[in-house]
Amino acid sequence: MKFCSFLFLFLLSCASPGFGPKGFIYTNTKTGIFGTGVSGSLKSESCVHSILGLVSFGNASLDTLKSQSNIKQITETNWKTFGILGIYANLCIEVLGMP
Repeated sequence: MKFCSFLFLFLLSCASPGFGPKGFIYTNTKTGIFGTGVSGSLKSESCVHSILGLVSFGNASLDTLKSQSNIKQITETNWKTFGILGIYANLCIEVLGMP
């Protein structure tokens, strides 16, 4: 019974990027979410992080991303996810756009 409890806790990922496919041991993906087909000359990226699913921090809002690089019109949005062993995970939002 103790082994089953340990196995359940071990298989339960505490920190998860939340989107897209998730690997049990390792996750590293990039997913295109939005695109207009027009190339953007400006790029901005910001991430949110999670540690053990207990603590999370960061700001990856579109307003923050637009203001960091003076983007006025977003032409492409991508999500990048990373996770390892349910200990650490992040979700990064990448936007490309025009001034």
